[in-house]
Amino acid sequence: MLHYQITVADPKGHYFDVQLQFEIAPQQLQGPEDKRWIDLSLPTWIPGSYLIREFSRNVLYVRASVGSVETACSRKKKDIWRVHVDAAQLVPASQSLLIQCEWRVYAWDLSVRGAHLDDTHGFFNGTSLFLCPKGFEQEAVELTISRPGEYLRDWLIACGLPSQPGTLKDRHGCPVLRAGGSVRFKANDFDSLIDHPVEMGELQVESFLAFGVEHVFAVYGADTDLDLQRICNDMKPVCEAQIALFEPETRQAPFERYVFMLHATDNGYGGLEHRNSTALLFNAGELPQRGVEKAPKGYEGFLGLCSHEYFHSWNVKRMKPTAFVPYDLTRENYTRLLWIFEGFTSYYDDVMLARAGKLSEEAYLKSVGRNIAQVMKGPGRLNQSVADSSFDAWTKYYRQDENAPNAIVSYYTKGALVALCIDSALRRQTGGQKCLDDVMRLMWQRKGLSGEGLQENEFPGLVLEATGVDLGQEISQWTQSTEELPVGDALKAYGFTLNQTQNDEQIYLGLHGQFKAEGMLVKQVINGSPAHASGISAGDLLVALGEKKLTETHYKRLLAASKPGAELRAVAFRAERLLEFKLVAGKPASNEWTIQKLEQIEGDTVPAPWL
Repeated sequence: MLHYQITVADPKGHYFDVQLQFEIAPQQLQGPEDKRWIDLSLPTWIPGSYLIREFSRNVLYVRASVGSVETACSRKKKDIWRVHVDAAQLVPASQSLLIQCEWRVYAWDLSVRGAHLDDTHGFFNGTSLFLCPKGFEQEAVELTISRPGEYLRDWLIACGLPSQPGTLKDRHGCPVLRAGGSVRFKANDFDSLIDHPVEMGELQVESFLAFGVEHVFAVYGADTDLDLQRICNDMKPVCEAQIALFEPETRQAPFERYVFMLHATDNGYGGLEHRNSTALLFNAGELPQRGVEKAPKGYEGFLGLCSHEYFHSWNVKRMKPTAFVPYDLTRENYTRLLWIFEGFTSYYDDVMLARAGKLSEEAYLKSVGRNIAQVMKGPGRLNQSVADSSFDAWTKYYRQDENAPNAIVSYYTKGALVALCIDSALRRQTGGQKCLDDVMRLMWQRKGLSGEGLQENEFPGLVLEATGVDLGQEISQWTQSTEELPVGDALKAYGFTLNQTQNDEQIYLGLHGQFKAEGMLVKQVINGSPAHASGISAGDLLVALGEKKLTETHYKRLLAASKPGAELRAVAFRAERLLEFKLVAGKPASNEWTIQKLEQIEGDTVPAPWL
């Protein structure tokens, strides 16, 4: 068994101390008889966020001992530490050596991916903190979380791991971490350990039951008038809709308890899925208040975020591509299927809200229109397929630069539109008898319950088996080419029409920038745009446009007053050089998409998936 202990060591300096203790037989050590060793490794990335994060950069030191005797510990790679065992420290093969290690981790990453610690709370993902001895990945784990005695107030711990019997808990099942005390948890193996993040502090907690399963909302950082009961009331039918989607007969969730961990901030957004919990980051000002009937404008977006991460409990945490079975956390794990595991999740997050009665049809259609606009406004969709976008997540999507709009299409947004097209085609060709829900249920039975990964070319066969409809050619075209998706036809099958509209701007220049006192710092230039044709580049500082100093007010007035074809003189600094450009204003593109009911419907329609 692996015994880990996390100590809130120096919250003012943002440091966790971690200790590891385990027993190892001499024959499990590596190396020659006189120079044996065991390697410890730290993950380089966290599942659900496809970028090498280099968590090891936050480890200050690693020390080790064999029994009670300190031993050498050296760093062999960026993510590997080697504990050396001298010949004098060896014991007979029938006995075991006690290895003890300790290290300190800097925790000041305010995101859902890393670790964060101060006087008021602590949050961590195991991928940021836990070194694992090689060969011990399948060992059972015991985790103890400790807090020094100088603190006056108790903390609550929100975590999906089961705690030791007899642990003091609040009424929602969250363990109480007293000053000078500790709380102990169990995990089946190392993978389970790092898939259960921990939020602890003075938390606001509420819970609800979804088909008999306890769901807990634990919130840090929100105002005291947060209407957490309303959030629970709103999420209950959403969770039940998702459980019923995958298990329509048994209504059985794939977990015994689920925890939503929310860090409410002044300006933040994010979510990361785990097997029976999710870590969320959201703007506190967009959450509902007690006594205020009308929810803030962004509240629907919060429910959508919760719905998205919850849907991942099935789609990517249990149903996953073969490349993720098992995860190799030492390197990139490439797959061309993120359009299924992220894109379909993006499709269903709002569909589930609508089915649960928490998103009106009008709001849902506006959301779809925004997704369409986001895909269509970027020329990257013409250069990268959604399958390639999935494969390139490690190097492009998570490493976006000034050329990203020209080179990248999102497997989230376009993947959601692919799901819309597949769902509509299935409903249309079966007269509404079969749909994407049937495919997801079959994939759950075949892949989710068995733990078998989805092979790269296997999905079209599942569609055929689940529905009797062969969409192999269409799926290949929609996901592996850069051809436009038939979104208009997909919506027409439900009795809706897709319309393009323009904003209030009279001209199009094709650049995005940030205004400063000196002018506009160009951040991005869209390929094929007037700005591209003029030679303006990302990084240029535009100081004058149209014979006037460039300010934000002047820029907006110019866009509203000029006509297509107008020639605008632009002056910019590129490094230390003063350059002049001639911008020929273009015709504004249709950058907004609205969805409306058809007044006259030709042919049969099928029920919409959001009903």
